[in-house]
Amino acid sequence: MRKPNLSPVLSILGIAVLLLAGCGEAGLAEADDATPYPTPVQDTFIVQRGDIVIETELFGRISPLALQTVSFQMNGHVSAVYTQVNDTVTAGQLLGELSEMQGLQAEATAARNEIRRAQIALEIAQLTLNKYRAEGRPSYDIEIQQLQVELAQMDYNEVLLGFGIDPAVGYTDDTEAQISRARAYAPISGEIISAVSPGRAVNPSTVAFVIGDGAQLEVVADLDPGQWEDQVRFMFEGMSVLVSPNDAPDTTWTGVIRQLPSPYGIGTPDEHVVHVVLDPQPPAEEFVAGDTVSVRIQLVNKPGVLWLPPDALRQVGGRTFVIENGESGPRRIDVEVGLATRGMVEIVSGLVEGQVVVGP
Repeated sequence: MRKPNLSPVLSILGIAVLLLAGCGEAGLAEADDATPYPTPVQDTFIVQRGDIVIETELFGRISPLALQTVSFQMNGHVSAVYTQVNDTVTAGQLLGELSEMQGLQAEATAARNEIRRAQIALEIAQLTLNKYRAEGRPSYDIEIQQLQVELAQMDYNEVLLGFGIDPAVGYTDDTEAQISRARAYAPISGEIISAVSPGRAVNPSTVAFVIGDGAQLEVVADLDPGQWEDQVRFMFEGMSVLVSPNDAPDTTWTGVIRQLPSPYGIGTPDEHVVHVVLDPQPPAEEFVAGDTVSVRIQLVNKPGVLWLPPDALRQVGGRTFVIENGESGPRRIDVEVGLATRGMVEIVSGLVEGQVVVGP
């Protein structure tokens, strides 16, 4: 039997193998030339040493120097105000009343009448006893009337106790004193700097009126209602400030904080203003009541502290930390922070000057 000739087949297979090999090398070359995936670039931050300064600017108005505040002596709602801002008042002048005063008057009158009725009954019983004795009435009539006096005395004592009055002390008509709790009077003479408005709810700690000296002026600057406690906790009475009139911002006056709201100063807790006196006081033509001013206060100045920008810090679960690329890879370092501004955060512990950390 004749064997088949395989040479043509082997030749074809060889050519195919060579072609495939060429294609494989071309594919590998194309893979080698492909663009690699980019490696993420992290921001780095260097721990630096510098000064942290925190300042605030308040806006206020030139006003007569505040001498005394006036409050109502009970909770209530203001029904009438008899003076206005810039009015001159004298000591003892009625400034305002509460709507609750009418109720106090009615209660005081009812109490006074009830006590007086019991008192009259006791007096009648005692006078009757005296009359019986003077007339020489029989002893049993006198004894019965003595018991009537004793009963009247008991009734009178019960009435006094019902109004919280000690029978041993006795009753004194203090109707006017009770009513005066719903009235506000000027304790001194002066000029009204501020006055409460009718309808306002007040209590004994609410400043209803402020009386000042029109011959002396000060600056009353408003604190930010939303962050006044963050501002005032860095302030203290006697702290230096700079003041500029709004119509002449290039002019600068020096002054000190005279009064802060309680509990940070001697002011009342609901008066969210800063009182500033200038030293020396500018000339009268420059410093006029009613003019508006800006007050610049340097709250904090800490020189030479370590700091990082806020973007370098991370917080998780109440912990503040940074990431440092070490020899064995990234590592977490817990840090203690202090003061902070928009661009600087004080590093109290955990890092040293010149240390490099990476951002999130």
